[in-house]
Amino acid sequence: MKWAPKQSLTITAALYRLDRTNTRATDPNDATRIIQTGAARANGLEIGATGQLNRFWSIAGGYANQKAFVVSDTTAARAGALIALAPRPTFSLWNNFRLTSRLGAGLGLVSRSDTFAAIDNTVVLPAYLRTDAAIFWNVRENLRVQVNGENLFDRRYFANADNNFNISPGNPRAIRIALIARFR
Repeated sequence: MKWAPKQSLTITAALYRLDRTNTRATDPNDATRIIQTGAARANGLEIGATGQLNRFWSIAGGYANQKAFVVSDTTAARAGALIALAPRPTFSLWNNFRLTSRLGAGLGLVSRSDTFAAIDNTVVLPAYLRTDAAIFWNVRENLRVQVNGENLFDRRYFANADNNFNISPGNPRAIRIALIARFR
């Protein structure tokens, strides 16, 4: 579904079921091996919004809730096992505020529920909420200075896993400064 309550704002929604066969996953104990996991199903809902709420405030955000699981038993994965790195609810929202004609700021949230690191569902990557921000100044029409802050509250989180023993942490607090030039 797609709906535009006004010309500058679009809201989308999708309800889905995705069935896959002959699925595979990384071995929970050996990242160099691939194992067959049979068939998988994902049932879910996604809702998104993007656009201008008024002349000073724009947004881009979304919410998704899904359940992804193994449909039939194999020697590597039992029926009902949740698919690794497939969070149930996720949420993201970016707000962009025009403070003056040349100065703007942004504030965003990224949230993800617990997930499993591998198909055996023994190691849990905990849920997290990350806060990001930005401030930008248009020096001239084609020149912009921007400062971005990621993970402002320096939360510890895990962004990815290749198996139960190879888990990647998310970035700690980071500040980036950029000079952006446009050429026509």
